[in-house]
Amino acid sequence: MRSTDIKFAEFRAEHLDETLELTAQAGWAHRMDDLSMLLGLGCGYVAIMDNHLVGSMCMTFFGEVATTGLLVVDEKMRRQGIGGQLMRLALEKAGKRECRLIATSDGAPLYRKLGFDQLEAAPTHQGVVGCLDVPDAVEWATRDDLDQISEIDGRATGLDRRALISILWNKGVVAVIRHAGKVVAYAAMLRCGSDEVAGPVIACNTYQARRLLSFLFSQHNGASTRVVLRQQSGLAEWLNSIGIAKVSTGTAMRRGKAHAGMEAPFRTYALASNQFGFP
Repeated sequence: MRSTDIKFAEFRAEHLDETLELTAQAGWAHRMDDLSMLLGLGCGYVAIMDNHLVGSMCMTFFGEVATTGLLVVDEKMRRQGIGGQLMRLALEKAGKRECRLIATSDGAPLYRKLGFDQLEAAPTHQGVVGCLDVPDAVEWATRDDLDQISEIDGRATGLDRRALISILWNKGVVAVIRHAGKVVAYAAMLRCGSDEVAGPVIACNTYQARRLLSFLFSQHNGASTRVVLRQQSGLAEWLNSIGIAKVSTGTAMRRGKAHAGMEAPFRTYALASNQFGFP
């Protein structure tokens, strides 16, 4: 294969069908709606050979931070530099922004070559939700809560994720805990692939985070559920005990200078799925 055989272009809606085929080939349970949502939040690039898509990637911008949520290459075309070139195009687009992602064991070597450093483990728990009691003092969010939710999310992550929070509100469900009438913790659940993904979970302590997840789980008895935890969430043992067991571990990675840290007392306990990066 000559390098001139492969053309690179911006990811457009017309590439979604073939990208969905590549994700299925890779064993990922993406839906068309998942890919459209990712592309709508940011941008991406594709690799094309002989009028067929052989690689795709998406990058989402949250203020001064860019997160990579999709990088897939046709299995017959791997180890030929396609993934690396797609990422280089994305990094050029990101400019001076800090870039973050959740790497699989297969992808981590490429990202290290591109200058990404390891931050922490990002364990994924998955299982079928059983019957749980509905915890007290947790309730469904209202539209009037969205500004407060965005505020505490920004304090926990250092990111402007209002566009993501809008998607969570419109396409998923959002629960909150209030104190003195103000939102002090929130969690969302969104359908991704074949699972209900619980996250992000933003709270002041592990007890709040557990109550939020218990509330969401109690509304989805019998559903296949996935949670991607922060390494120091304190939730792993509890999730294992209710049948949401650890099934894999990714690696959170960063390239560039850290943009911002969390602002106490808020912190992230679970991610908004791997496809939205870290945290």
